[in-house]
Amino acid sequence: MSSDILVVGKVAYKISFNVLNNFSKFTELDIHQTGNAQREYDGMASNIVYGLSILGDSPILTSMVGKDFDWYFKPHFEQLGVKLRIFHDFEKETACNYHLMDENDHYVILQQNNCYNYIAEQSMEEKFPPKLFDKLNVIFVGTGKVEADVKFLNYLHDMNKSIPVVYSPDGNINEVSQWRFSQLLEKISILICEESELQILEKKAKESRFDFLMKFPRLKYIISMETRSKVIIHAREMKIKVTEGPITDEISIDGWQDAFRAGLISGVSKKKPIDDAAKLAASLASYYVESQGHHKYSPSIEQVQLRAFEVKTIKKDRMN
Repeated sequence: MSSDILVVGKVAYKISFNVLNNFSKFTELDIHQTGNAQREYDGMASNIVYGLSILGDSPILTSMVGKDFDWYFKPHFEQLGVKLRIFHDFEKETACNYHLMDENDHYVILQQNNCYNYIAEQSMEEKFPPKLFDKLNVIFVGTGKVEADVKFLNYLHDMNKSIPVVYSPDGNINEVSQWRFSQLLEKISILICEESELQILEKKAKESRFDFLMKFPRLKYIISMETRSKVIIHAREMKIKVTEGPITDEISIDGWQDAFRAGLISGVSKKKPIDDAAKLAASLASYYVESQGHHKYSPSIEQVQLRAFEVKTIKKDRMN
């Protein structure tokens, strides 16, 4: 049975190509040739709604997009069954991530936010009147803009305090001050992030992840991701280690985290216990690493569910 899930965050292009030289040899007067460019769908929110669609959910996507959205992204999302409640700027382009690799496999990523720079200026009231919240089972927020995160979380929390809210930073961890971080944790049910990001937040706040859980009553779980074999769920009374989902062939080493987020959000929306939701997440992430990109894995729901049975969770009581 499908469930309504609101996903608020970034939609972007990914344009990748090889530079037929070494970055270290570049000069400002050089003109360098490149290989063919490859255009793909990208952005955390975009990647999450794709994963949710694989699991049979009914995601609602809210983002800030440009004049090119209708001809490239919209048909793709409509085919997936994604409901769109977007902020549209018909003067600017949608955000774009450029991935460049030289002949020695040195890697550079350039982010061009374009119209997405103005996501924090948008009003959730325009897209989400109060009556629509009755249909939502879970909300995900991860805009990559701390001002937008706080603004949207405040509105969503005021509209309905009973809906579970999942939050992730999206490349903006250095923007999150101690004060802003407290504002975020007051409104969310689950924080899911990279282990390195969590350590930065602990250092800024001068508090531990356990302190966060004790200090903010609404916050139930903090999930840290380091590798697929090292995902930890932190709760007040215990820690849960989540093993990786089995794979037949690893193609995409990095980037599995958005698929994991999607599986976790789907599990929460179906009111699964957190360890069962994490098993579903690990299973979906394993299918991602067998693919060649965020929107290129396509297991059936039954395949994901079966593989989830092979994921193990190890619980350990927290010692005070």
